[in-house]
Amino acid sequence: MRDQRKVLIVTSELSIRQQLLSRVSAKGYQAVAVERCCDALLAVVEQNVGLVIIDLSIDEPAGVKTVEILRKIRPRLPLVVLSGDRSLEAGRQVLQHGVFYYLLKPFDCEELDQIIQIALTSNTQRAAGMEQGTQEVRLVDERGGVT
Repeated sequence: MRDQRKVLIVTSELSIRQQLLSRVSAKGYQAVAVERCCDALLAVVEQNVGLVIIDLSIDEPAGVKTVEILRKIRPRLPLVVLSGDRSLEAGRQVLQHGVFYYLLKPFDCEELDQIIQIALTSNTQRAAGMEQGTQEVRLVDERGGVT
């Protein structure tokens, strides 16, 4: 089973990366940070990540494109998107990819704490529900399809 408490932080801004790393770690979660989108994609594929916090200001590929790719790789993985762009178009562009939360910079740390807790809790509950559902299917199969 995946470790739902691992948080991947994706930002090229050193100050934000350090702030998020210390904040997430202080709350008892395992925090991993990367600067580039390609490293984020690799981490999501290779590591047991339960939540991604991604800054849209990241380059190569652009943050929005990375969100789109992450959605295709792990459709149920909660994504918290940080952005300094307050335009409606930017928000709409990201939200159409089904992100968990869109947070404008500068962000409120208490709000971020709540978002992380909710995202990881709901992710854990979804995973438990999926495992329980799988177990129920096996029981039905063992009984010859009788419910």
